[in-house]
Amino acid sequence: MCPNLEAATNDVQMEMGMIKLTKLAIVCVMLVVFAANNITLDAQTKMAATKSASLSVSVSLQKDTFATNEKPLAILTLKNISNRIVSVRTDMVDYRVHVERDTREAPRTSYHRRIRGELLPGETGLAAGGVVDSVPPGGSDIRKYDLSAFYDLAVPGKYALYIEVLDESSGIWLRTKTVEFTMQAASQ
Repeated sequence: MCPNLEAATNDVQMEMGMIKLTKLAIVCVMLVVFAANNITLDAQTKMAATKSASLSVSVSLQKDTFATNEKPLAILTLKNISNRIVSVRTDMVDYRVHVERDTREAPRTSYHRRIRGELLPGETGLAAGGVVDSVPPGGSDIRKYDLSAFYDLAVPGKYALYIEVLDESSGIWLRTKTVEFTMQAASQ
């Protein structure tokens, strides 16, 4: 066999081996990166799942039926279920009032849009920074909300209400059960 041909064959075989080795190295690196990302994501999921709420929340209404010229009052109860003092804000930043009619959200008032920062042209937002209350372990804090300040409830019919509350200590949004009420035409 010709020495130049033998050397060229060896060079090609060595180059082919290097290509295979390079491909193998790339696959190994990809596997390591993929595994590391899964471990990180899994750890984040488990960390989030271990956080527990320090509050329980419930909502009720002063009655089930209101005239359209009345102000329906929702009563939100925040109960501290932890073994430490829990701070709760008094402004609306940590609260979301939801009222639906026929499975759609009722029309929001200007006040409600301003709270949520969903402003129409010409509207200005509300300043945040309300007072912070402390609720001792086992204690409760009660908030009352005039639903007509949040939604236009002038149309008679059945409505559904729930409230979401941010548990500051865990970062979890807590939702009350849904309660129903009726708005009926005001008598003349």
